[in-house]
Amino acid sequence: MNKILTAIIIPSYNETLALPKLLTELRSELTEAEAVIVMDDSEASTSNEIRNTCLEIVKGYDFQFVFENSGKKQGRGSAIRRGMHLAHSTFESLQHVIECDADGSHRAEDILRVKNFDYGSDLLIGSRYLKGSRIIGWPLSRRLFSWFLNHLIPALTKVPVSDITNGLRRYSKAAIEKILQTKQENSGFIYLSEQALIVKNSNLQITEIPIIFVDRTLGKSTVTWREISNSLIGVTKILLSNLVRKN
Repeated sequence: MNKILTAIIIPSYNETLALPKLLTELRSELTEAEAVIVMDDSEASTSNEIRNTCLEIVKGYDFQFVFENSGKKQGRGSAIRRGMHLAHSTFESLQHVIECDADGSHRAEDILRVKNFDYGSDLLIGSRYLKGSRIIGWPLSRRLFSWFLNHLIPALTKVPVSDITNGLRRYSKAAIEKILQTKQENSGFIYLSEQALIVKNSNLQITEIPIIFVDRTLGKSTVTWREISNSLIGVTKILLSNLVRKN
């Protein structure tokens, strides 16, 4: 375990189809210096099905595979934070943590580009809003809401990025430690913005690279409109917490 340098954390909820496909696409490109950590929030019977399928897919490959089930849906942000804590406490030689979605919206080739990117930033974001980026398959309503959040949050928090809500990212060890030392304010996907603000407030470096984002083609979306609306409350929590820290 001490030889693991990079851990890929994948939050999962009822991903019986898309997660196995993603692992199949990634498995031959990963080495013994890397680990994949699935943080699953599915109920027990579904989780066992996903675990068994994944174990068959990764059998015989060099990377380490970890599957953890929480037993209930706690939100993407909570899953990522648990995965970060697990990776940081387990792998003594850890240099980077990558997070990505389980639903296929983050292509294997983009995950590998983020993993292998040779510029040493503390937070590397795969952005949907740079020259060369594309979003495929999203309805207009999702595009507009994403556009709104990705203009509003950076403007209010002064985090200099084009895509503060996308979940394909790589963190340095320094960034991981700062995030884990900071109280978590949000449990859903808006925790992505919270993490970016922590990195920025810690005077660590943030970089973005373009990616192609593809709306899921397998399974059912686990992001509800209730969670999307709750993200606006999450933005308020982030701003209030930021003000408290500054004062």
